[in-house]
Amino acid sequence: MRSRRQRLTPEEVGLPRSGRRRIPTLRREDVAWLADVGITWYTWLEQGRPIKIASGTLDRIASALRLDDSESEYLRKVVQPNANKRPHWDAPVTEHIRALVESYEPGYAFVMGPRWDVLACNDAFAGLLELNGASAGDLERNGLWIMFTHQRMRSVFPAWEEIARRMVATFRVEYADYVGDGAFGVLIDALTTRSPEFVAMWADVDVLSPTRWTLGEIRDPDSGSVVALDTVSLSVPDSPGQTVVFNVPTRCEIAAAS
Repeated sequence: MRSRRQRLTPEEVGLPRSGRRRIPTLRREDVAWLADVGITWYTWLEQGRPIKIASGTLDRIASALRLDDSESEYLRKVVQPNANKRPHWDAPVTEHIRALVESYEPGYAFVMGPRWDVLACNDAFAGLLELNGASAGDLERNGLWIMFTHQRMRSVFPAWEEIARRMVATFRVEYADYVGDGAFGVLIDALTTRSPEFVAMWADVDVLSPTRWTLGEIRDPDSGSVVALDTVSLSVPDSPGQTVVFNVPTRCEIAAAS
């Protein structure tokens, strides 16, 4: 909330600039006035104190801060967490879901858990991420870990930095439902130790709703061809926390012969 407040100026939200103002961006009292809430109450909220808040009030604050849909979703998750929605980590992938993803041939298909661990996948995806030697629960089967620690991913993704930044922004929204969870903590601590690029991107506090995530383009490591992909993500009703993901090719640019 502080970062979003500090990116706005009084003029952008229709407030006059006072000659006594010491900072060029919005103050807490500005946001409180725009959202029609008390300054003390808003200050406590921005500081992360445990206070009760109605959904309508939170919507007014999101509007005052000019939050987009992804940022509003993230704000609701961190302010109004629902621990009852957390799935069991040991929920197995059902046989019919496993058969579905393993038999998918047009592109890449996999099942991921809430921490983005790959629980099952087709051969194409296993080959792309080199998952064949990794066991369940290993960080080597975690999508975010692989993205930041495997040099191969720099070749697989032509726009690696852009994709990595969007992954971190999307993961932040997912993590909002699991703050304090030990498994998430292990992953974040490991990435913080291993990857300065992750540290920098995590500090940016960018957010992107999982519903807006797309993989974009990849480069086939063997042929060098660039393939554009659409992403279709489906939650598994019988296994809360599991998501089936299909990456469907939409365009292929054949690499020129050397």
